[in-house]
Formats: sequence, structure tokens, C-alpha cells
Amino acid sequence: MLKKRITPLLIGAFAFLSVNAMAQEKTAAAPQTLKGEVVDLSCYMDHGAHGEGHKECAQSCIKKGLPAGLLTADGQLYLLVENHSEAKSYAKLSGYAADNVAVTGTVFNKNGMKAISVNAVKPSK
Repeated sequence: MLKKRITPLLIGAFAFLSVNAMAQEKTAAAPQTLKGEVVDLSCYMDHGAHGEGHKECAQSCIKKGLPAGLLTADGQLYLLVENHSEAKSYAKLSGYAADNVAVTGTVFNKNGMKAISVNAVKPSK
């Protein structure tokens, strides 16, 4: 009797998980390109520091491993996170501190925090 009840439950659970996995695959985000200034988030969040006058400090902070962000022209702020298969692109960020760049990657919004996983970064005007 118990076996008759468990079998439909297992089949239903398997079907749900399969459909859920297929839905997640279909909703995988396509890479996007965002433009903005590379900022060191520690100084930017603490006291609004950014721009050419803060370049040396931002480079130093990012090289130390402090978080980097992308500040867009419309004031949106994105956490820049490493795409583990494109780590070389992320490592270049300290050299672009206070510069305007185009960052290509997957954009996320989790628990209110916007981020982009860095696939590529290049100068932008």
C-alpha cells in the first residue's frame, strides 16, 4: 500500500524537477555590454570617491583585491564579478580604474544587488 503512494509522488517530483531544470536553461541570460566608469567600491560607497582625481587610489584598492564596480552614466552601480573562465579579463580591471570602459558579461540582480560577470573589458569613450 505504501509503495503505491510513494511511486506517484516520486514520479511527480521527478517531473517537477525536470521541467524546472528545462525552464532554467531557457532563461539563461545572454551576455550584455554595459558602459561606465570602473570604480573601487570601498571608496565609492564610503565617501563617493571616483573620477580621474581618485585613479591612483582606486587602482591600488582594486589591486589589493577590494571590490570593483561599474558606475554607468545614468548612475546605476554594478558589482563587477569574475567569470571564472575569463579570469584574465577581470584581472585587467585595476588598470582601468577611473576610466570609462565597455564591460561584456552576464548581468545579475540578486537580493537587490546588481552585478555583471566580466567576460571582456575594453576602453570606451
